Amino acid sequence: MSGAPKFCVECGGRLAVVREEGRTRRRCRRCGWTLYGNPVPAAVALITRGGRLLLTRRARPPYAGTWDLPGGFLEAGERPEACVRRELREELAMGIRQARLVDFALDRYGPKGFPVLTMVSTAGNPVPGDRVSRAAAVRAALGQRQVTPGSGR
Repeated sequence: MSGAPKFCVECGGRLAVVREEGRTRRRCRRCGWTLYGNPVPAAVALITRGGRLLLTRRARPPYAGTWDLPGGFLEAGERPEACVRRELREELAMGIRQARLVDFALDRYGPKGFPVLTMVSTAGNPVPGDRVSRAAAVRAALGQRQVTPGSGR
């Protein structure tokens, strides 16, 4: 639980590490509030053409210079399909009519590795925007954890 909050968001009391239902959690000693560490929702797009998968190279931290699927975190009240459309517009200056949900993936993100639940959707054709330094289509090797086109940088 490294990087987890040490103080309660409800009353400011100190959180203690407890075991509950077979899991380690943090609970406020003062008011009983529990930090569950639920995953943050995100959405990514699988854009393929001719057996190739579109990846974008991150231009900003964290992970600047690494390759990733285009996408990002959902805003409050935003549906996953709307998030994919927004992120493709922001990252690739690309508009799409429809994003189709095809799968879910669990991951960890950022230097402290907070949990993320990612909705994976299919979408249309891209052009890079200012949040990515490059977009590249690589041979689709889905199922592999890390895909790096060329030298990886």
